[in-house]
Amino acid sequence: SRWVAGGKSGRGRAALTMFLSAGRHAWHYKYWQRQTAGYLRTYEKNNKLPNNEMIGYVINDKHPKSIRVACDRYMWVMRYKKAFRYTKKIWAHDENSECHIGDVVRVQPLGYRVGPWKTYVLVRVLHREPTEEEVPRASTARNLLLAPAMEALAANNAAQHEAVSLIKASEVE
Repeated sequence: SRWVAGGKSGRGRAALTMFLSAGRHAWHYKYWQRQTAGYLRTYEKNNKLPNNEMIGYVINDKHPKSIRVACDRYMWVMRYKKAFRYTKKIWAHDENSECHIGDVVRVQPLGYRVGPWKTYVLVRVLHREPTEEEVPRASTARNLLLAPAMEALAANNAAQHEAVSLIKASEVE
């Protein structure tokens, strides 16, 4: 009942079609894993990193001065005689908010925590994800969207304050 003549059921085919369709235009870290696996493996092998430093790609830049980094390790498993990829997702401190989604970065542990989750700090950006135009970080874009609303709110509060002061002045006279 699960298998249909000619392959998997329709549900699996629909999921595959959705995955490959143009409708998936959001960036996903799995894309980078597939594209840069060989590059990162070679880089780690040729340029020996200190044991505690890791290389990964930014998968989230929505928070100011913070980035979420997916770090890959490749381990040879004797039982299957095959190299497996293990992904560790960590929060890192990005002091200048310079990283964007897709950038390949090098991080090292702070030795202490900044907040409940951030335990790593950005060392440097190894590769910038190419973009057509300068796209602001998600946190910056959110602040840009909030700015006009906050200005309107401040203007409204000032107008109300002025009206109240005029009413009080007329009551005194």
